[in-house]
Amino acid sequence: MNHITVFGSSRCKAGESEYVFAEEVGELIGKYGHNVATGGYQGTMEAVSKGALNQGVTVSGVTVPSLFSEKSEKGFERRPNIYVNNEIKAESLSNRIHFLLKDSKAIIVLPGKIGTLTELFVAWNSNYLFNINENKDLIPIFLKKDYWKKIVDEFPNNMELNKEFLNYFEDIAQLEMFVSKLN
Repeated sequence: MNHITVFGSSRCKAGESEYVFAEEVGELIGKYGHNVATGGYQGTMEAVSKGALNQGVTVSGVTVPSLFSEKSEKGFERRPNIYVNNEIKAESLSNRIHFLLKDSKAIIVLPGKIGTLTELFVAWNSNYLFNINENKDLIPIFLKKDYWKKIVDEFPNNMELNKEFLNYFEDIAQLEMFVSKLN
């Protein structure tokens, strides 16, 4: 099943501006009939899932029960959020990222922490490898500009991180221009 993957923080809460924006992103994805995939837990993942589900699309949450189920006392997620209508249980974090990228027609990266940065790097590296392998299509990557541009610009130039694989958006209207053109 094709979908748009969204990466972002698991630590934002309902009512916070980051959560509200992520919910708008989910609504936008669903408005254009695209299914959505996230890590399936709380924060950005919950907000995007909520917005997308309200538009009647499939909301896949790729969870890692073996990693997170024992950590609920420490504030980590235990179950997928209530807006996920298609849970995919992965065996590891790398397996989770694989599922999120597989069949993804685009990736949207919202503000996040080290997990989000890891997901961005894997997606970015996949495009690097796809670019040198002629039978693989690049996956468009859209980053929230006010958060990610300053981080990306600090990476050394000799890392072969082709910044042409990245597209920045500043607000929902600009993101809509990208999403509306996806098949």
